[in-house]
Amino acid sequence: KAAKPAARKPIRSAKQLINFLETNRISAKIEKLGVEKVVSYLRLATGINVVLMKARIEKDGVDLEAIEITLDVDKVSIRDFLKLAFEPHGLGLAVRRNVLVITSKQAARGKPVLVIYDISELMMQIRDFPAADINIYPSNYEPPEPPEPEIHQAVESPEELAEMVRQFCGRDTWEDEGVSVTPFRRQLFIRQYPHVHREIQRFLAAVRALR
Repeated sequence: KAAKPAARKPIRSAKQLINFLETNRISAKIEKLGVEKVVSYLRLATGINVVLMKARIEKDGVDLEAIEITLDVDKVSIRDFLKLAFEPHGLGLAVRRNVLVITSKQAARGKPVLVIYDISELMMQIRDFPAADINIYPSNYEPPEPPEPEIHQAVESPEELAEMVRQFCGRDTWEDEGVSVTPFRRQLFIRQYPHVHREIQRFLAAVRALR
């Protein structure tokens, strides 16, 4: 049984559909159901348009017939329900206009796009000069040589930063076709999926904040 969302206006855009998936809740108890049956259940319980991309899923190496979904949830968001039901089985979710698309994880990510990141400020060395000594010494006292200023640098090289990006962003995506990170001088040329670029932007902002 499912707790149906409240009556609503027709969903006509991707923004409306995403908001619906995030703000409405569903309760469900599913035991060893195939993907197509869960999709049918989802259409009935939520009233949204759902398309299962069988051909693309099978092309990407997922055996739909072998998948059995077992799930027991109480009043979770529809979005969380979708993730719990499909993602453990190699399936991904995409929103296209007012339609929820269930496809392979690779297809759901979209196509990698190139973004050039300027990292010149992260390569600059910042010198920390010690403050002047205000102690009063006898007239014949010879003070020691002042210490060398400390040099702070967030990362040692573009290559090191590129490796950090690979480690902390885009988990399980760097082996995908068309995905890459190339350091060149004081820039990173990164081909990645849009959602991973958002991770990279947050990561670089955190590295800058450490300086």
